[in-house]
Amino acid sequence: MTTRRFDRHDWLGLTPEVERLGPLLIDRVAAALGESADELGEARIAELIRVGDAAAWLAYLAALTALVDRGTASGVVPAEAEILAEILRDQYRLAPGVLALAPDDVERSQHLESLLENA
Repeated sequence: MTTRRFDRHDWLGLTPEVERLGPLLIDRVAAALGESADELGEARIAELIRVGDAAAWLAYLAALTALVDRGTASGVVPAEAEILAEILRDQYRLAPGVLALAPDDVERSQHLESLLENA
């Protein structure tokens, strides 16, 4: 059996919802929590697309998953946190086709699935 080799830029083929809808949702969830979205917003996404790699993208998804968890736990923005969780879940569902997931990434994916089943 051969091992799939992933190209450095394969991850860019993941769905664009994080790019398109993410900044608004991130801003709303962060603002409701009294946090700054500077490290997670539109500029960060653009930077990752321009110079990032799959590992940086997965780290970014992990940070967004943590934001969803804080938003969900606080209950201040349930709709926005749920939509962001759905977008992240889709990223994790599609990711194995274009990049290798580490065990922590698989756990985050399962966590988002569980979170959304119970929403």
